[in-house]
Amino acid sequence: MLTGWGRYKKYNISMLKPKNLSNLQTILNNKIESKNFIVRGLGRSYGDSSIGENVICLSNFKKKIQLDIKKKTVKCTSNVSIEELINFLLKKKLFIKVTSGTKYVTIGGSIASDIHGKNHHLEGSFCDHVIEIELMTVSGKIIKCSKNKNSKLFFATCGGMGLSGIILSAIINIKKIPSTKILQTTIKTNSLNETLKKFDEYKKSNYLVAWFDTNKTGKELGRAIIYLGEHVTSSKKISKGFNFSIPFVFPNFFLNPFTFKILSQIFFLITPNFKKELIDIRKYFYPLDNIKNWNKLYGNNGFVQIQFLVGEKKALNNIKKLLLFFQDKKQVSFLSTIKKMGKKNQNYLSFPNKGYTITFDIKVNKNLHLFYAELEKILLSMKATIYLTKDSLMTKKFFLKSSKNLVEFINVKKKYDPNFLLSSFQSKRIGLDK
Repeated sequence: MLTGWGRYKKYNISMLKPKNLSNLQTILNNKIESKNFIVRGLGRSYGDSSIGENVICLSNFKKKIQLDIKKKTVKCTSNVSIEELINFLLKKKLFIKVTSGTKYVTIGGSIASDIHGKNHHLEGSFCDHVIEIELMTVSGKIIKCSKNKNSKLFFATCGGMGLSGIILSAIINIKKIPSTKILQTTIKTNSLNETLKKFDEYKKSNYLVAWFDTNKTGKELGRAIIYLGEHVTSSKKISKGFNFSIPFVFPNFFLNPFTFKILSQIFFLITPNFKKELIDIRKYFYPLDNIKNWNKLYGNNGFVQIQFLVGEKKALNNIKKLLLFFQDKKQVSFLSTIKKMGKKNQNYLSFPNKGYTITFDIKVNKNLHLFYAELEKILLSMKATIYLTKDSLMTKKFFLKSSKNLVEFINVKKKYDPNFLLSSFQSKRIGLDK
């Protein structure tokens, strides 16, 4: 039985764990005529994008990390996690150029999702710093691709949700950092208008993200707590924070619209304004990782995360409209963030683009599907897009209408996977099947 991180649906699947390339090729030869399969990393996709009839996990493959200090690159196998990679790099005062909000994702998953972080406005997404990918196609052939070599396959693989081939390894650009400390500046805003203005004011900050209060109305609609971050030189000893684990699935009544609103109010009030604080790099980038199994807080029915991106044009009005819609439909979120994004890259299915991206963690409820159907109509009217890695509900109609480079992706898919054997429950749901 397998679920996404949101624990929304449970699936009966067949899990396959090859030990090496030969085992993997044997699996492909055995399955290629009959069943679909998809590769799964550490299971942090929120929905069903890494779940299929057959799930291949490369956790038994030997993990390798090779550093080229002169070129400032690292080559690693796809089953290496961001946690393992940064632990290796930080000892040498090195860091990856882009990281997601959790370190519990693999390099293969980072490429398949083309993850983005708190610095997309300046440094783009993860795949903008991938030099080369080693990929095994469904035929068992191993191909190397990059922006200059087999480029169409590269652009289909980056952000392609594992549907173009099995990522074996990658060469990635890294950067030198002065220490493992981040200078964090906390800034509170009192309205949506002020929040968006602050994003423009601090657009040159290396890292920029905000906790977004989606529960306030009136003049305080869209207030936020912005977290700026800068790498600094420091020998000062600081705490890495505490860690604890959620030991069991909480009762369904524990988190509800009332408690979410109370938590939002308390969190905003107790957070100091314009506070500068020296914190550990892991604490800045991965705050939720300190709470193991935090997804269990949402109860047996789980939750879905909806992450969408609206363009810069009419951003203020569109975001306001969406906030009011969520509130009117009583779809309440406490863990919401907003980021300002930079330019889109060449990848066919990658999510990041110029504009603002907002996340909502919504507890599964009886009105969820009716609400979501209305939400998609609104998002389509705004020409907004939804992040596949976080998706659990997207319809085929929305995906086909909102994906601008779908034809290019399908052409690559047909070339390297003509029978559409690489398939997840998500890809079937949104129309990426044969």
